[in-house]
Amino acid sequence: MDIRKWLVSSTSARPSSDLECTTITLPFQPAPPIQSDITETPVGSNSETGANGAEAEFSNLQAVDDLGIDQPNQVKLKQYPARMFVGKKRAFVSSWYINRDWLEYSVKADSAFCFCCRKFNVGTSRVDAFVNAGYRNWKNANETDRGFHKHQTSKEHLSSYAMWKERERRVSSGKEISTLLNADQLQKNRYYVSSIIDVIGFLVENQLPLRGKLDAFDNMSEGGSGLFLSLLDYTIKDPLLADAVKTLPRNATYTCHDIQNEIISLLSEVVTEAIVKEVGDSYYTLKVDGTRDPTGCENISIVIRFVNESESYEVAERLLTVATAEMGDARTLTDTILAELNKAGLNPSKILSQVYDGASLMSGKIGGVQKLLQEKLNKNIPYVHCLNHQLHLVVVYAMSAEAAVMDFFNVCNALYKYCKKPTIAVHYKGERLKRLLEQRWTGHLATVSVILNNFEEITSLLTEIDSVRAHGPELRMEAVGLLREISTPSFLFIANLVHEVLALLDPPNKLLQREDTDLWTGLSIVTSAKVCMQKLRCVEGFTKVWEKARAAANALPKSTTPKRRRTGNKNMDDYLVEETTGQREDDVETELKRLYYSTVDSVVGEMDQRFSEQNSHLYRALAVLDPESDLFLDPETVKCIMDLTQSPICYAEFEVAKNFLRSQKESKTEGDNWTTKLILSKYHKALQTMPSVLTAFKHALTFGASTAMCENSFSSLRNVFSDHRRSMLHKRKAQLVQLAFERDLTRKCTTEWKDTVLRRFNVRTRRLQLF
Repeated sequence: MDIRKWLVSSTSARPSSDLECTTITLPFQPAPPIQSDITETPVGSNSETGANGAEAEFSNLQAVDDLGIDQPNQVKLKQYPARMFVGKKRAFVSSWYINRDWLEYSVKADSAFCFCCRKFNVGTSRVDAFVNAGYRNWKNANETDRGFHKHQTSKEHLSSYAMWKERERRVSSGKEISTLLNADQLQKNRYYVSSIIDVIGFLVENQLPLRGKLDAFDNMSEGGSGLFLSLLDYTIKDPLLADAVKTLPRNATYTCHDIQNEIISLLSEVVTEAIVKEVGDSYYTLKVDGTRDPTGCENISIVIRFVNESESYEVAERLLTVATAEMGDARTLTDTILAELNKAGLNPSKILSQVYDGASLMSGKIGGVQKLLQEKLNKNIPYVHCLNHQLHLVVVYAMSAEAAVMDFFNVCNALYKYCKKPTIAVHYKGERLKRLLEQRWTGHLATVSVILNNFEEITSLLTEIDSVRAHGPELRMEAVGLLREISTPSFLFIANLVHEVLALLDPPNKLLQREDTDLWTGLSIVTSAKVCMQKLRCVEGFTKVWEKARAAANALPKSTTPKRRRTGNKNMDDYLVEETTGQREDDVETELKRLYYSTVDSVVGEMDQRFSEQNSHLYRALAVLDPESDLFLDPETVKCIMDLTQSPICYAEFEVAKNFLRSQKESKTEGDNWTTKLILSKYHKALQTMPSVLTAFKHALTFGASTAMCENSFSSLRNVFSDHRRSMLHKRKAQLVQLAFERDLTRKCTTEWKDTVLRRFNVRTRRLQLF
């Protein structure tokens, strides 16, 4: 490549005030990455990321720190690691360095690299194994038409080699371009681009829209420029940033929508790589749930749960991506999930379990996603029906089994709509009533709680509306009807009954919403709630609810309990009536007692049916890893979990760990909560000497209990994909959702990872030099 032509073509990047072509830097790229599990790559073949493969895998190379920085690292060892090639062991030979000053060797990767191609490849052509993953085909390394010779004679290598030697000549003469360029201008450029990244990071992590109808500062006075330009214009009040803006070329302001999309894509790429790095070699649980956005596109939320070994073995759940599929069948969905895992760099064979809802598309034992995934990976991956979904189905079925309970919620819904009317809301002094949502039964508990706590204010409101003719006949008639319905002992009894039942199921629901809740803990709290529910089925339980309802009804003013005037039966005029006619209170109490026992039985029966799978071998294995279990650390019971990952069991290690942990438990303080999570976080260093026991504890916490994390990501989706932001493509939508949901990692992109982001941005956009 003609270096002079390259220098002249690069002058478009300098400010118009610069007069010399020597103010342009040669592209000096950071070392390209290699994977920890290196595979053989044919010489001259493209990497997975195409022409820009080296820059796309930049962060993965940081683990290999024994390559040359300013000069090739030509390591010479007495004996190099040997590998089998067609039945014969072969290794790198130090004599290969002769006449190859560009060749370098990595001890950690046991691979050969090309120094000049790593440093000076501009990404305009293919990138081979000497740059991407490292070359290690020692059998063919010295052949004429393959290996070193083929790479050395390639056009890409010759171009990079010429740039390298040109730089060496400039360094030796003290005229290298990096020193001739105004260092102050580079600092200004970095500060300006850094501010743009900060503005975009702030907007995306807070789920705010970026742009309006215009992209340029020149048109901001016309309005509609969006939050990005407005916020950037506000930050330019900073004197340092204002000074940097004055020196920018007019064609490199970096405020257009293409640059915004590029930075969003770059931030999402860095966040995804950080998630993959957190997972490492750990096994993980796959959680998937889907929802349709207003445009009809199916959004598939993919969440992974794992034990983060770098954070004291804490459990973490991360949103990997929000994918979409062209078709909604199970096979297409399975292929989409596997494609997204491979795209992110996660090994699908590391899936320990899978958690979905109970739809046949996901849970089908023959053609569902859970079955197809096991067939494609050829391994046993236990499927867990989301406990939150099951708990929801328990409530829905139990509350719909009795017509009286359904009628009660219809009255509650009518009361909510009535109190929401503007002419009524101004007179209501109590707590605002909650709206009932079919897909979230927790709203039913909130509604009942508000009605019971503000019953006096509600009845006073309805009585007042009924007595004031200025409200109109329709409002007054509706108030009379609602007042009559809620003033009956039956309504108050059902309200107290529903509150008792839902209040017992609320703690499991809240626990299952937390990301650190493992499967055994979730099942334990559900079982505890079921035991408490069974205790409600007694005479004392019914009497308690019945007395509450009667006391509330008797406390009402007599005017609020209207009764129909009774008239005697004319056919009974000639007879002496010894007993009163009509329905008696004893009959009401008998009916409510039947309703009470029927509702409690429905809830307990549904919980028994839906959560009976805890008796399987998998849940027994999880139980013995609980330190409160009588069979704590029984290796025979734990074996089924270890078999999922083909991990060996050392019986001696389990015996030693059992005695060690029991001795620690006896000396614990009263404030300690002795759980599996505590053991792993507090004693993981000691357990590292017993790897089979450590693996068992990690697997126990990796099993997930619910897809609450997936559903929570849909809240970010609704905020990002609002009514005024429907024109974005799915790729940008998915990236914005991930950045907003994983805001802690997004914030790191604008702080401690800022240098990495700037370097990648510098590689992709070369009009404004940053390094």
